[in-house]
Amino acid sequence: MLSYWHEVGGVGVDIFFVISGLVMYLSTRRIPSPADAGATASLFFRRRLIRIVPLYWFYTMLKVGIVLILGSKAFADGLPLLYVLGSLLFYPMVSPASGDILPLVESGWTLSFEMLFYAVLATAIALRLPRLKTSVVLLAIIFVVSQMLVDSVLFRFFGRTVLFEFVLGMVVARLWMQRREVPLWMPVVLVTFALAALFVYRPHLDRFIGLGIPSAMLVLGVAWMERVEWVRVLAAKVTLFGDASYSTYLAHGFVMPVAVIIGLKLSPHAYGFVCVLAVLGSTAAGCVSYLLLEKPMTKFLNARFGGARTPASPETAAHI
Repeated sequence: MLSYWHEVGGVGVDIFFVISGLVMYLSTRRIPSPADAGATASLFFRRRLIRIVPLYWFYTMLKVGIVLILGSKAFADGLPLLYVLGSLLFYPMVSPASGDILPLVESGWTLSFEMLFYAVLATAIALRLPRLKTSVVLLAIIFVVSQMLVDSVLFRFFGRTVLFEFVLGMVVARLWMQRREVPLWMPVVLVTFALAALFVYRPHLDRFIGLGIPSAMLVLGVAWMERVEWVRVLAAKVTLFGDASYSTYLAHGFVMPVAVIIGLKLSPHAYGFVCVLAVLGSTAAGCVSYLLLEKPMTKFLNARFGGARTPASPETAAHI
């Protein structure tokens, strides 16, 4: 049972990539005048770094401290400095613990893709090129080159079709902008089909097809359902969980092993109980991390280093 939920739960990454493309497309939809394009691209990238990097570095160094102070069977031969630096800089490297291409905080592998997405979008903004078309072309070039350089860890890491889930998010944003309101049956059908598809694990399908497309359908359906009153009311009551999602994502790798150990000791073989305990514990830790660490730290760094908002594009600056 736990293995099933582990495999199915991985779809959170695909939903995350789609949402990322959606948010980035919407937040940069007003491109300033040519003279300001480079400055806006720089502002966009700098503010994304402030949003992502400090908290990730905190949890990476926390993991370093745990390994060095408490020890770790996974890193019995030591913690290579180059590997730690690669993890901090989002550079894909082979983990000495697992042999897979993973950073020290394993969930951070997705952030390497995020940094690539930000670089691609910043390039489109700086050159004043269409964001969607430019992203498709640049990511396609990276993907094709990666297929030819499979012996390279870097290109083998990025040579996966999950690259294009970011583009799916941008497509979702375009569809949502073009049709803000649709008949209620459309989002209901989309969400129902997407959930049915996502909860049936099919390892033989390419991830983009089996998980990426249903994730995009789910995100679009939920976005369209925002016009329903009870959905808006419910969403307003759980905004903290959305705000704390990044903290939860980074913190859950520290909480879940503890929750599993405690859960199995309290109730052996009660895997449902273990899953619930792990989810609740990770969510609670994420909220605490967001309120006490992420939120004040991001606010301070944006005020200090985030740069002035661009007068020519107040909506763009407000979102990035």
